[in-house]
Amino acid sequence: MSIVLAKTAISLIALFATAALLFKKDALINWLEKATPTSVLAIAWVILRLLPFIAVYLIANMEPTSDVNGFWDEASKASMGQVVYRDFWSPYSPLYANFLGIWLKLWYSPKMIVLTMAVMDGLALLASYHFFRPFQSQGTFLFRSLLYLLLPGSLVLCVIGAQEDVWMWLFVILAYLVRERTLRVEWYAAILAIGLLMTKAIFVLILVPLFILEKQKIRFLVPMAIIGIISLGILYPLVGLEFLQPLDEAKTLRAPNIPSILNPWFFNSIGVGEKFWNWIGLVASVGLACLAAWRLRNADFRVMLSKVWTVLYATMMIVQQSAYSNYIFLFLIPLVFYVIDWNNKTQVALLFIFNLLCVVHPSYWWRLGMPCYMTPSDTAASSELLLDYVMQTAIVALTGYFIWLAFPKKSEV
Repeated sequence: MSIVLAKTAISLIALFATAALLFKKDALINWLEKATPTSVLAIAWVILRLLPFIAVYLIANMEPTSDVNGFWDEASKASMGQVVYRDFWSPYSPLYANFLGIWLKLWYSPKMIVLTMAVMDGLALLASYHFFRPFQSQGTFLFRSLLYLLLPGSLVLCVIGAQEDVWMWLFVILAYLVRERTLRVEWYAAILAIGLLMTKAIFVLILVPLFILEKQKIRFLVPMAIIGIISLGILYPLVGLEFLQPLDEAKTLRAPNIPSILNPWFFNSIGVGEKFWNWIGLVASVGLACLAAWRLRNADFRVMLSKVWTVLYATMMIVQQSAYSNYIFLFLIPLVFYVIDWNNKTQVALLFIFNLLCVVHPSYWWRLGMPCYMTPSDTAASSELLLDYVMQTAIVALTGYFIWLAFPKKSEV
């Protein structure tokens, strides 16, 4: 449980530092208004990403754990020329392992994967500056950037957990920024298609509300279809139907989610692990996202995407039985930069608790042996299990709160 205690301690320190920044909010925003944005972002990234990486992996000489071992297995084999899906199993899109393999040419070590995740997180933040700039003053954006970099949901999950979920946000806003610059729907669609090939299967979910709102639907679909056909033309002769491996992730039972906390109260009779739960999760998350997108069909794309993205992937986090709380890293940027009202103490306090729980719970649950509760008595069989179940319930409840917060109300529309 040492990793659980370490993550808890780091998270609490990060939250205290975030709270200290909030106490100086107005003064810091005024100062940041006069600063050079790229310099501030670069210095903040060095202090809150590169230096922690150096401290943990070079000075303390700790070895990466958890998901990094899986990423290393894929990336190291890809760097040696092995073919994804055929020579090694992967739950990710076909270009993911190959992209990581390129970085390993610079430094052949699992630690390089962590550094790659930190670099990609920095690029996502830089792209977000250009994305949100028309709606936020420079000082406000830079202040929220500091908050984002400090929150445990990004700091710990990036530097310790080496999570890649923020890549999806990077690709979708890059696609929009290119469209805004070139006025070409085709480039927008092509980058989205590349994003799907680079990340994971769940990236396809955001394409549904984006397609519904797209006025030039044919020009949107054609580049995706072309890239998809070319990809299949390359993959199928090499791996056959093994390119469907990422879909196996939906069969993996994790926690916390709505099925995991309801199951004991129905004495294991709700069919946890069955395929129909995956379909329920898919319909619920995409359906809510499409409804949110339709309500915001006349809003600016930045407003629409920030809210729809949060609704979609936060809903997926608690309705999909294969999702777990690390997915906070997937929607934390739009949550921090647009959804949260940083003048609202209740929202801020709940966001702090949410970050702490989402960071600590996966490691705690894993080290308990990934318990699945069958009856109400199971949840209180020991103090450790009771704490786990309370954490699961709190995460699901708080995720529901942030979905409600992001979902566009009729009065807002």
